[in-house]
Amino acid sequence: RDLSRKMEAICGRLAPGTGNVARRLSMPTEEFVYVLSGSLLVGLGSDRHFLNPGDTIYFEGYDLTELRCASEDEDAVWISVITPPAF
Repeated sequence: RDLSRKMEAICGRLAPGTGNVARRLSMPTEEFVYVLSGSLLVGLGSDRHFLNPGDTIYFEGYDLTELRCASEDEDAVWISVITPPAF
């Protein structure tokens, strides 16, 4: 990790049946997610988006409420790019 840059890239992985409630960040961020494999549920406010391999989503970090593996038998794997770096 290099928090001196303007963006941060993360590869995420969740096993079937797992997920997390997103914590509010201390600063405004923008985030882009690209799903590599499996299905990923992205909660933004009261909306829920189900993404499959090749799908992307772009959002304000403050809106993120949940990330969850939506696959029954495969890990959800994705690349996330956040600006500015927050982790």
